Formats: sequence, C-alpha cells, structure tokens
Amino acid sequence: MVEPWIKKYAPKHINEIINQSEAIGKIKSFIEKYPNVSKKALLIYGPPGVGKTSSIYAIANDLDYEVVELNASDNRNARVIHEKLGEAIKGKPFFKKGRIILVDEVDGLAGFQDKGGIGALVKIVEESRWPIILTANDPWDPKFKKLRDSCDMVEFKKLSNTDIIRQLKRICTNEKITIDDNALSALVERSSGDLRSAINDLQALATMTNHITLKDLEVLGYREREITIFRALGQMFKANTIMGATLPFADVDMDPEEIKAWVEENISNEYENIKEIYEAYNWLSLAVVFYGRIYRRQYWDLLKYFTTLMYAGVALAKEKRYNKFTKYRMPQYVKKLSQNKEIREKIEELSKNLQKKVHTSKKRIREVYINTLIVLMKENEKIGKEYAKILGFNENEISYIKEAVEKL
Repeated sequence: MVEPWIKKYAPKHINEIINQSEAIGKIKSFIEKYPNVSKKALLIYGPPGVGKTSSIYAIANDLDYEVVELNASDNRNARVIHEKLGEAIKGKPFFKKGRIILVDEVDGLAGFQDKGGIGALVKIVEESRWPIILTANDPWDPKFKKLRDSCDMVEFKKLSNTDIIRQLKRICTNEKITIDDNALSALVERSSGDLRSAINDLQALATMTNHITLKDLEVLGYREREITIFRALGQMFKANTIMGATLPFADVDMDPEEIKAWVEENISNEYENIKEIYEAYNWLSLAVVFYGRIYRRQYWDLLKYFTTLMYAGVALAKEKRYNKFTKYRMPQYVKKLSQNKEIREKIEELSKNLQKKVHTSKKRIREVYINTLIVLMKENEKIGKEYAKILGFNENEISYIKEAVEKL
C-alpha cells in the first residue's frame, strides 16, 4: 500500500521542522533540563497542520528519546488515561536515553464526553518522572484552566504560503510530478496555513495525474476550514487508484458506516454508464457484507478493509474519469431527519439515554446504533423492534421511533 505523504515527509530531525525555531528551542530545552524545570509539562498550541505533533517525534529522534503517545480526543475517560499512561510515567525505556509522554489533541476533552479526563491529566503531570508534552489547537476553554496552570505554554505559528509552497515543491521533485504555478498557488491558498491538508490534497491530485493544472483542483471542491463529505466524495469518484479513492476520507470526521449512505446515494448521480453503476453497487454490497461480519464478530481491526472495498471498489468501477461537475446529494433519510426539528431533538434525547447503557460517544450512538435502528425499522419493523429492545428502549420510545421512521 502507498505510504501517505504526510507520514513520508514528516520531519525526522529538528533541522527539517519548518519555521518554528523559537518553539523548538523551548521544547528541546524543557526536555533536556527536566525535571529541573518551573512546570512539569508543556502545552504546545497552534492551528492545525503546523507541525506540533510531528515536531515532538523529530526532537525525540535527535535526543534519542522514545515517545509514548495518547490521543486525548479518543481517550476521555479518567480510568483509560491512567491505564494507558500510569506505567509509562514511572517506568524506564529499554533502548532509549529517555521518554517523552505526548498527549495529543487535549482540546478534544472539552466536549460532553469528558469523564474526568482533564483531572486525570493534571494528576499524570504531577506524578510523572518523564517530561509531558500536550498539544492543542485551541486550549483557551475555561475547562482547561487547571491544566494550563500546570503547564508552560508554547505557541506554534501559522505557516506562511511561502513555507508551504517550498515544501510542496520539494515533494513534487521527489515524487517526479509537476504542477503549474497557478495551480500550486491555488492549492496553497486553499490550505489556509495547514500544511497537512495541502500535502493530502497534493497526493490526492497526484493519484489522478503527474502534471497538475488549475482545472484538476476542481475535483477538490471548495475548502472551508472543515473538510466536508462533499469534497471527499468528489475526490473519490474522480480517483483512478486505490490510494486516490481512500485518502480523501482520512480527515472526514464521520463514521464509515455513515459515509456508506453518502456513497450509495451518489453512485447513480456520478456515473452514467449502466455497467459502471452496476459494478459500483456490487462493490458496495460486498463491502456491506464484509462490514456485517466485522460487526457480528467484533473484529474492528479489519474495518480498513471495509473502507477500501467501499471507496476503491466504487471509484474503480468506472471505465474512465468523468470530467464533469457533479452536485453531490446527502442521503435522503439524513436530509429528512435534519429538516424535522422535532424528530432530530427526540433522537438527540434518545442518544443521550442510550449512551449511558453502551458507554460510547454520542456521535457513535447516532451514526451506528440509531442509524442502524432506523434502517431496520424501515426494512423490517419486527426485527427493528427487537433490536430496539436489545438496546434497552422502552415501549414508548420504540413507538416514537416507529412514528418518526414513517415520516421519513
């Protein structure tokens, strides 16, 4: 499988880090002086894609330190944080000179699902024998006050367009691709200082052609600060390689099972040849069968094969790339749900109640459990009701869901 360029071209040494010399100096000094420092942790912050996380690995490599990383936005529970970091903050590395405890994306703790995570991190900072470095895009939420008080703050600056252009040109040279100057400028402008997103865009375009023009950028769609599902669909349907089809979804904050509905809705919207439409739906159905096996057996490590079957299978079903503009549609049941405020609010309430029972995020409740329940209710009411009972819904709630589904 082709290596993502954001990993391939991540800085390996301090001298490869782009335009963050002041911040790097502070971080390096903190690690080398630890524990003789004023505060036992650093909180480095700055906009996305400026090298916060990759810089820590580059510094660790040069200092012969190992990195023990925890993503805070994925691990918000105090117990999980202590389980994953409790030994790391006390033990010794076997093969390295020292250890850095990296807690990435701590601003992800600010949401509803934080189960004592901030307090757990404060305690970890107090007890650690090794330097702790935390990263955040925006650490100024009032909830972080106690954590900020435990840390020295280090800012990473937004990268200039010149910085990003220089890096993209280097990648183009190494990968033996060319890009027109106006296309390069437009690509960089779209990134809004986010080098990671610019590299992802460049790689997505390079899977389609080895000479990138301004017209090729049309498949990327309009970039807002959030990478949208519409943009990812556009890249996938235009792709002609496995990597080109799967890469666009790397930064889409949606569950693959939810994305499936978007892909399914837009196959006949994008493709015009009946054979291509048949092949695309056939690949999608194979992916769904594979997902069913993953779900029944709880083999979630195999989820990447489901997404590859879905994205690449659908993308490569076409005989040639369609050079047309396609206005992608959201799935009709999602659209109807979003337009009905009463249904939307009730499902939000049901999601909160179910969250206490299955101990997962509210987002996953909506995207997996509630969506699955809606589909089952629409296709087989009897099975849908049984599934609702398994989830713990009472008769009144089941009746409401049934009525809501009938309105879709």
